[in-house]
Amino acid sequence: MGRYLWDMQEKEVYPDKANSLSTVELEPISRLTPKSIYRESGSRYPPAVVTYMSYSGLGIVRSLGRQGIPVYALDPNPKQIGMNSRYCQSKICPSVESNENEHIEYLISLSKTLGEKPVLFPTGDNTVLCYAKYENILEDFFLFTGPQHSTIEKLTTKDALYRTAVEFNVPVPVTYIPNSLSEVREIATKISYPCIIKPVRSDSWHRESIRKILGGWGKVIVISKSSELLSFYSRIAVYDPNVIISEVIPGDDSDLFYFVFYISKTHKVLGHFAGRKLRLNPIHFGSASFVESVYEEELERISIKFLKDIGYNGLGGMEFKLDSRDGKFKLIEFNTRFGLWDVLGTRCGVNLAYIAYCDTIGKRVSSNLSYRTGIKWLSTSLDFNAFLDYRKEGSISLLGWLRSTLGKKQWAVFAWDDIIPFLTSITGFLSAKVRRVFSKFCRSLGVKGSNG
Repeated sequence: MGRYLWDMQEKEVYPDKANSLSTVELEPISRLTPKSIYRESGSRYPPAVVTYMSYSGLGIVRSLGRQGIPVYALDPNPKQIGMNSRYCQSKICPSVESNENEHIEYLISLSKTLGEKPVLFPTGDNTVLCYAKYENILEDFFLFTGPQHSTIEKLTTKDALYRTAVEFNVPVPVTYIPNSLSEVREIATKISYPCIIKPVRSDSWHRESIRKILGGWGKVIVISKSSELLSFYSRIAVYDPNVIISEVIPGDDSDLFYFVFYISKTHKVLGHFAGRKLRLNPIHFGSASFVESVYEEELERISIKFLKDIGYNGLGGMEFKLDSRDGKFKLIEFNTRFGLWDVLGTRCGVNLAYIAYCDTIGKRVSSNLSYRTGIKWLSTSLDFNAFLDYRKEGSISLLGWLRSTLGKKQWAVFAWDDIIPFLTSITGFLSAKVRRVFSKFCRSLGVKGSNG
């Protein structure tokens, strides 16, 4: 039977129909006082607006706030991990997922109140795609740190990325983009197993109808035989026929590499670094929980060549897996935004968020193409969950896990000068663990436990 793999990356929780925006008070734009923020920060530069406030949003806020730049942090979830940072003024905004028109109107109202164009930093695919859709409207009110709409369309969805990579001769896994069940039947006879099914748009499987099929938050489905492939496609295609079917590249989780960068408006590389994913949560097909900065000459070469070939500008990151069969880096994913652990660059000497901000407002900034290697990024909560699963399969011991976390590092949340996000996150993590243990205990006694 196929395995479901849940995306545990600090989920950005949005109000749904059962908990609509009517239950969350949105602070009126008119109450904002940007002039007082300027006086407190001493900044003479435009403010930044960051949407949303999970790990990546928190990383941007700190990277800019420590430079004295006033930052507004927007998220529909007031409890999101970065909303308590001392380096931002947090505001509850309408959800892109629930009502993108209200979200756009809120952004425009905020910009008008500020009196000048702020610099916009989206941190998720949903916000990136939404802002690209309304690019012609938003460009009158914001300065963008990402590429134009036409470029985003070529890279953000998985089917478009595959076609673009093939066009520019970038190695990719064997991939199929089916249009019907009959095509899937043909694919099932020639693809190697295990293989995976992924949605073209990563957010499309967050819908309730899909989640019922998967039994939770699904990122990919691992398929072990042809009958499973046909079965899962048939069930999912009723709600979302837009999927890709791809081979699984053999190798360890540590064979995953990520190249992070900022390309200027004049298409000059102003900053970059690379990281190696050492552990994932969920293991094997999840998001990074433990990363180390590395230098890989070939990774840098093919990444920069591809970026120049497509005329890219802005923030971004490219994920590759090193294929042991031919020794080539195979392109897996492209993020046209600041990613989950891109703040590691700041600890390595490359503050990409600040570089992007300066270039976007026209402030001269020098290229920063060297960085420290061997620096680790660690999410305590994500990596602890990952450790439990790796230990279960026998690939790591408790002592080995503890030893691996030693050395210079960038914590995902913890910071001495901005401690509140860590305290709130660790409280939430521990309370969730207690609820699970209590619920399990109640079930063992035949008593219905509460998950609330």
